Amino acid sequence: MGANMQDLTRLQRVLSRLKRAVADQRGVSAVAFAISFAVLTPMALGIFDVYTQTEQRGKLQDALDAAALYAARSPVYTTAGVDAIGDQVLTANLQTVHGATLLTSDFTLVGDKVVAQASIQLAAYAPLAFTHAPVVVNSEVTRSGNDVEVALVLDNTGSMSGAPMTSLQTAANQLIDLVVSNTQSPYYSKMSIVPYSNSVNPGALLTMVRGTPAAGTDSTPAPGKAKIKFTSVTGTQPTFSVGNCVSERTGAEAFTDAPYSAPGGKVGWVYPPSSGSNNCIAAAVQPLTSDKAVLHNEIGTLIAANSTAGHIGLAWGWYTISPNWSALYPAASQPAAYGGQHLLKVVVLMTDGAFNTAYCKGVISGPSSDPSGGAGADADHINCASSLGTSFAQAQTLCNTMKAAPNNIIIYTVGFLHGGADPAAQAILNNCATDAQHVYFPTTGTSLQVAFQSIAADINRLRISH
Repeated sequence: MGANMQDLTRLQRVLSRLKRAVADQRGVSAVAFAISFAVLTPMALGIFDVYTQTEQRGKLQDALDAAALYAARSPVYTTAGVDAIGDQVLTANLQTVHGATLLTSDFTLVGDKVVAQASIQLAAYAPLAFTHAPVVVNSEVTRSGNDVEVALVLDNTGSMSGAPMTSLQTAANQLIDLVVSNTQSPYYSKMSIVPYSNSVNPGALLTMVRGTPAAGTDSTPAPGKAKIKFTSVTGTQPTFSVGNCVSERTGAEAFTDAPYSAPGGKVGWVYPPSSGSNNCIAAAVQPLTSDKAVLHNEIGTLIAANSTAGHIGLAWGWYTISPNWSALYPAASQPAAYGGQHLLKVVVLMTDGAFNTAYCKGVISGPSSDPSGGAGADADHINCASSLGTSFAQAQTLCNTMKAAPNNIIIYTVGFLHGGADPAAQAILNNCATDAQHVYFPTTGTSLQVAFQSIAADINRLRISH
């Protein structure tokens, strides 16, 4: 603005001198100056108009480019939304010369591009015979972006009953609305939901991933029949019937995402206690979808019960975004292949405490589960140890594999410590997450919502950057 006023002052000095020259009555010089004034003044004013027009064009172009880039990087996927953001940024950053007025600004979403145009009307100094058209500039930004597949793995254990579960449902619903876009083009955003407690309920997918039980009772014991008879930690020999949930898979594929149809790919059986504790939870796995109503409905089905097998929930979060499991799901829910140029695969793991439940031969393992009663009564636990270690150990191995190439899965962890600090849970969540910036330890319902909102914001930031 200071440079423009200096130019205007210099021009006024020239005009003043010309006027004084014309007023000079000393002969021929008066006539010469009068002719010069009549010819040169419009030219000088025209030159000043051109100068200010050139200067304003540069300022407007810089501001429009910045606004178009900002709009392109925003998590908005409608022309109306992009236009509102672009207008706001343009107005905030635009520098105008003296007397200039912003006439129009338009930001339009065209495919994967933000197309912008703005115009400014300048003050006119030269006579009207000179052209005084508005200054018009254009900008176009190809919108960067990524497809997003998010697995939301949620603790449904007994300690989540009451207010903690209500807080979780509120926070999860907010996360859905923030991450899953109403517009699925040019990039999509999908989410799966994996509720877990002592096991995972695969719903209609059960027989495909586990197999069909044979009739009779297996007393070997070995999973595969309708009932199993085993020796408990206390020395009793109870008989349990097969349930509708699944446990961890064992063998060579225990910590991989090899397809369920591959040799050794079937997941583990669950024979829940006949006492009624640690039965199968009602909420089933929801595969990837962009349908918010479906996702919200799933959140509404969550009911707190049973002990905590976080490693099983974590594995199923991976299975819902693994391309190796695509054949299990409907076409719209099938995960994309690893390594896509514009693709993010994310797992959000939430728990409110320590993982305390692991299995041996389809029954909760006494030696590998919480000995203090957190996983149920000893009389309901088989007396063999899990071949894979504790739930914590299994979760850590799964996390390490998921984060490694070629999977490159981003892992956020949320420890909802509404009951106070839990060093064991905090340790696994710190180690499991992608890094320290991907770990949250809220202690109240409000802070849980803030944590989920922060995760959503970070996912959206990653979504609009390469």
